[in-house]
Amino acid sequence: MQIFIDPIKYGVATGRIKVLENKLFTRHRMERLVEADDFSDQLRILAETDYGEFFENVRTIDDIEEALHKYLARVYDFLDELTRERNIISFFRLRYDFHNLKVLLKTKYKQETGEHIWSYLGLLDVQKARDSIEQGIVDELPEVYRQGVKEAMHRFEKERDAQQIDIVLDGELYKLLYGLAVSQRNDFLQDLVKIFIDLGNIKTFLRAKNLGRKKDFIFQALFDNGSIDKEIFIALYEEPLDSLLERLKNTPYAYLLKTIFKEEKRIDLSIFDKLADNFVLNHAKKAKYVPVGLEPMVGYILAKESEVNMVRIILTGRLNNVPKDKIRERIRDLYV
Repeated sequence: MQIFIDPIKYGVATGRIKVLENKLFTRHRMERLVEADDFSDQLRILAETDYGEFFENVRTIDDIEEALHKYLARVYDFLDELTRERNIISFFRLRYDFHNLKVLLKTKYKQETGEHIWSYLGLLDVQKARDSIEQGIVDELPEVYRQGVKEAMHRFEKERDAQQIDIVLDGELYKLLYGLAVSQRNDFLQDLVKIFIDLGNIKTFLRAKNLGRKKDFIFQALFDNGSIDKEIFIALYEEPLDSLLERLKNTPYAYLLKTIFKEEKRIDLSIFDKLADNFVLNHAKKAKYVPVGLEPMVGYILAKESEVNMVRIILTGRLNNVPKDKIRERIRDLYV
């Protein structure tokens, strides 16, 4: 997969993206959504934006998910057309393919069912992939996914643990993203992938501690190519949680760890997820100061994905009768 590196090619795209950034949701608009009288009022607020046409007949949580998927697909398609290159958008869409592959394998092994969690934001033909996996004809999958699926099947059939499917395919995804970022020779994108990997390793470490998994598990589950050597996590795994904070106190992750280690020994991973999302978005904000190049496009995609996630949290929270204060606590930072 070749990715273009000539910043001149980004000139027109960067100009359009700078205009689009002015239409991103502000804190004021998010607050209006939270404070809306009811779900119908939330839909009226969305109707003032480019989300409106996707929410005309939305009534349920499944409807919300479908509308947001279609909206995000249009964003990707627009950026694809704007740049006349698919590779940067592909960089982001690969994540949905690996999500789908995990669902397909778990469905095959009857570890998890529910087609409603498919994503159609990826590059892979889901129906063809499903046929290949169900029939055991993995060689028919595109090469980029083939080895990961074979290894995930091998590990599951050996250990009968569905988490092995996640571990193998997440590892394959990160390897692929890292290779793509290196091929760009772009520090911003390479740093982004390292952040994904570091946050993935920290979360794996914390989740394994919460679940009381043995050290052998984390040895298998950690990812390569982060800015923090995975051997550090392995060495500290059987030590008190504070040891990780002490070891990483001079890294950019110190604040995140200090915040979640404040109170109890068992970590609330939902708080970690919020802090991790904010960490990624803070990296994305650096793109706003790049006049032309790859960075504004990547920053805008990350900002748009975060915005979509915030709309999801607010709307589903309202339909589930979550108090406004609780919804507000879940909202991440904004790009603007």
